[in-house]
Amino acid sequence: MLDIVKAVLAIKDKKKWKVYQIDVKSAFLNGILEEESYVQQPSGYEVEGKEDKIYRLKKVLYGLKQAPTSCYNIMDSYMIKNGFYRSIIKPTLYIKVNEHGHIFIVCLYVDDMLYTSHFELNEFKATMKIELG
Repeated sequence: MLDIVKAVLAIKDKKKWKVYQIDVKSAFLNGILEEESYVQQPSGYEVEGKEDKIYRLKKVLYGLKQAPTSCYNIMDSYMIKNGFYRSIIKPTLYIKVNEHGHIFIVCLYVDDMLYTSHFELNEFKATMKIELG
């Protein structure tokens, strides 16, 4: 992952672009589970008379081993839907080229994004806040 970040920063320096970072705070809360997962009732929140019952999760919880994959799948889907191409060699690297040949680069790391370009930066950040929380 570090090699991708270094490459993105080198491109940014060469092109004299600014680089930005976004922490997708609710990424782990919006994930969809692909399989059934269950948890015990949290201590202090047990339902009286049903303390032996467990909860079936409908969405990913932070700390669940499936959380990073689910988070990546959501962000990957969003990026592809919005015209970005995923790198075959590094699947967390996305590139978008607009009709004028301008390049937009996004690098994902779990629930963080590093991005750089010289076009659509503010629009991208605003959209990410709405779409991904």
